[in-house]
Amino acid sequence: MNTTASGPLPLRTRFAFGVGAVGELVYLGMFNTFMGIFYNQALGLSNALIGTAILVALVGDAISDPTVGIVSDRWRSRLGRRHPFLFTAPLPLAVALWCIFNPPESLLQKDDTGLLANELALFGWLVFWTTLSRFCLTLYTIPHLALGGEIVRDQHERSQLFSMNAILGYATGALFGFLAWTYFLNGESPGATGAMTANHLLAASYGPLSLFAGALIFISVSVCALGTFSRGKNLSRPPGELEPMSLWLFFRKVVSTLKNRNYLFLLLGFFFFMISSSLFETFSIFVNTYFWELAAEDIRWIGLAGLPGVVLGALIAPRLMQKFDRRPVLTGAIIGLVVFSQLVIDLRLLGWFPDNNSNLLLPLLMGNTFLFLMSLGVAGVAVLSMIGDVIDENELATGEREEGLFYSARAFFAKLSSSVGHFIAGGMLDWFVRMPFDAVPGQVDPDVIFRLGLAAGPIMAAAAGISIFFYASYSLNRDRHAQILKQLRSRQQQPRVRSQQALADTG
Repeated sequence: MNTTASGPLPLRTRFAFGVGAVGELVYLGMFNTFMGIFYNQALGLSNALIGTAILVALVGDAISDPTVGIVSDRWRSRLGRRHPFLFTAPLPLAVALWCIFNPPESLLQKDDTGLLANELALFGWLVFWTTLSRFCLTLYTIPHLALGGEIVRDQHERSQLFSMNAILGYATGALFGFLAWTYFLNGESPGATGAMTANHLLAASYGPLSLFAGALIFISVSVCALGTFSRGKNLSRPPGELEPMSLWLFFRKVVSTLKNRNYLFLLLGFFFFMISSSLFETFSIFVNTYFWELAAEDIRWIGLAGLPGVVLGALIAPRLMQKFDRRPVLTGAIIGLVVFSQLVIDLRLLGWFPDNNSNLLLPLLMGNTFLFLMSLGVAGVAVLSMIGDVIDENELATGEREEGLFYSARAFFAKLSSSVGHFIAGGMLDWFVRMPFDAVPGQVDPDVIFRLGLAAGPIMAAAAGISIFFYASYSLNRDRHAQILKQLRSRQQQPRVRSQQALADTG
């Protein structure tokens, strides 16, 4: 299988590859940030059912993620292995996201008590479109990451490629959040009772926002597919004869990824980190709205404050890994994430943080977000780069180049832990925090606010702390990776040498 790229990767190709991350980050911004509060506070669906809907969609992910990875590894076409999926995915993904945030009016009717009359029907709508949207996301993200893993082989150049991916993805995610809070969710409008209600708590605000998000997804993924096409179509091809797809092959391939010790530790670390991350994402909008009592015009600045942080983190990550290697950089970044994800909440719970009327509140929250997202930028580049190195290690051991399989397993673990995290967060909001429907900022029981702080602070950070142990067990260092690449080059040259020798003997 030929896996040699033709020369250094041009800047325009790195840029196009990075633009592809925009689609994923915009989708995740809508799904993780806004879906919970939209269905709970704007529509009246319980947080437990919202979390269950996400968990049910995991069943589809368990099949689709590795299947798309394996199929894309084995795909033969004039467009290459990855690009048929990149061209197919964006339109259905945008449509499915729009449907999540625009359920039909017949599902939103309420009974005399003010509760949903068709709660289970609305739950079914959410399950269906969540499952479909996540499948469409898989159709794009797995081949996209796999393309990044094979388009370059040099360790530092691979870090730079995923740095560009992180910068453009996270930066656009921050800008998208700012635009959402500024132009779609800002201000107040009359609610169902006629009282003025914040727009991010009203269902009508999310139709235009989901249309805007869908357009961004379609454009960014299409630009990525077109901009990387000339390079990607000439990369590795599957071998001439392949074992037919079967259920046995599916399970054997998935299990085979776990035989790589370094990859197993990355997956386990990622699993616990993503549980913490999904708790953070679910709680964050409730925390900003009810714990800090911020208006939309304030919330938008918190996300924007993280933009220079994530860009700085992604920019310095390749240099840090070049100087200190991958593992210490990743573990240091995870420690930073654990600290800054909960620091300000813990200080408030201890009574050591300014109150919600203080002029210092917003600048301190913005500064903490800057440090949090700087750590996230470093960690994101490090993890994706490390998976690329593990794929090289696996190729040396097995002779197969399977970026799609390895990145799909990573994506599945992300969705598994994210679904578990959202499910736990939904249950905690209903049964531990006991968040009421139609809650009004500033008028929520102080005990509810205290429990929300506990859930979004120390409890949320516990899972991320566990991930540090697994990440610290990763052992594929720079020197070992250089040896692997040397052995792979030697292996590729052997058939050529034998062929030349045979010609000489014949002559």
